[in-house]
Amino acid sequence: MNRRSSIPHLLGGALFLLIGVILWPALDRGIERIRYTVPSRSPDDGLEGTLVHEAQLIRQGLALYRPIVAEEFVSAPYTPLYTVVLAAPSFDQTRPFTAGRSISLAALIGVALLVALFVGRHSGWWWLGGSAALMILAFPPAQLWATRVKPDVLALFWTTLGLSLASFRRGRWADWAAVAFALAFFTKQTALIAPFAVGVNLIITDWRRAARYALTYGLALGLPYLTLDLVTGGMATAHIWGLHRSEWWRFALFWKYVELLRWSLPLLGLALLGLGAVRQHHAYRQALIYALLAPLTLYGAGEIGAHHNHLLETMLAWTLAGGVGAGLAFTAGLRPGQRPLQRGLVGLAAGLVLWQGWLLRPTPAWYGGEFAPPSLERFVAYLESKPGEALADNPALLLLADKPIRFDDPSTMGPAIRSGVWDPAVLHEMIRQRQFGVILLEVDLRSETSDATGRWTDETLAVIGEHYQLEFEDRLFSYVPRP
Repeated sequence: MNRRSSIPHLLGGALFLLIGVILWPALDRGIERIRYTVPSRSPDDGLEGTLVHEAQLIRQGLALYRPIVAEEFVSAPYTPLYTVVLAAPSFDQTRPFTAGRSISLAALIGVALLVALFVGRHSGWWWLGGSAALMILAFPPAQLWATRVKPDVLALFWTTLGLSLASFRRGRWADWAAVAFALAFFTKQTALIAPFAVGVNLIITDWRRAARYALTYGLALGLPYLTLDLVTGGMATAHIWGLHRSEWWRFALFWKYVELLRWSLPLLGLALLGLGAVRQHHAYRQALIYALLAPLTLYGAGEIGAHHNHLLETMLAWTLAGGVGAGLAFTAGLRPGQRPLQRGLVGLAAGLVLWQGWLLRPTPAWYGGEFAPPSLERFVAYLESKPGEALADNPALLLLADKPIRFDDPSTMGPAIRSGVWDPAVLHEMIRQRQFGVILLEVDLRSETSDATGRWTDETLAVIGEHYQLEFEDRLFSYVPRP
């Protein structure tokens, strides 16, 4: 390598080091988050208790997708792979969430490595691959969901693996990508945009290869799902799709989360810098199609119980397309004999990369509370002091207190009642009979008759208010039976 050809790579290495320095506060925030959260006993998300409880059902040989009856509410909101993986390690009552959080963390590390490989290989600049991986690791929602018991990051890993396989050798490994995408679907059923984007790109490249890919994906997804639904007597579909309808959707909730993507807009700008190569560059075209389609997944951010985990796939898509687009701009602008305007793309791409790193550097105020979550352990001791069953917004507290969990997902239960999918008659009768030793809610029944989160219906709150009274006011409100 002569001196002239080595200069761009030296400058790239310097830019990578600069990106690392810029992102260090964000990366350090993630490291501290891992140190605190992964070993913690305190629940960090409302569904952690739900998923650990449902993994316990599998360990005990009980059905996950069971008939929907009034006597209980087992949500089983996802396709089964994550819950099966979660059930594999032995249950540790002292640290019930550590195994699941470790799975999510390992998945994020896998995503970052695959992003580095994808961007580095297809952009021709490995420093860009490393920078893209650092940006994924610095993205606040990625740091939060990689330390929670949720299927999102594991599904993202399978998705990234599928995208990587489909990008090599102009789609010759697309059949293996189809298998990876099927695993993503069986981890979380909403992981559908990436396989569609790959299919569109393959149609452009080679329609015969696209047809074989579609057949492979259909078989890898369809046959196991049909088998699952037959074995469960249709209950898999009833839980995965029937209990989780979108009637309870709010634009304000949707926009609150979508607005957070403004911190990642430079990536979209970088993605567009490679447009000149869109016809001949298979991997870039695939990433660009994915980047344009991925925001469709944001619709789910408006559903009750949704969170900024819905931003993860769009961030992945924009990072892949932005990284490759930036690399193509660098390559085009640094060719000998280029015009000043084309050389200017190099400066523009470098500026956008640095700007993106700078935007990810601070912790946006909206996330602040989540990176320093309060401990809920005091409620565990309180629950243990109460006789009999308990009812709570957060089933993880019941799990920690070794209380039976009869109704395991209020965030789905409320919408299911409103949709007429689940009958709350038994729940309401148990409340009237004062069968719960204590009820822990985020709602202050002294001044509120509705639950802003949609977990509890007005009727349920009215029944609680009639038969229970406030005992303690804290982060949660504790209600005990009226005398």
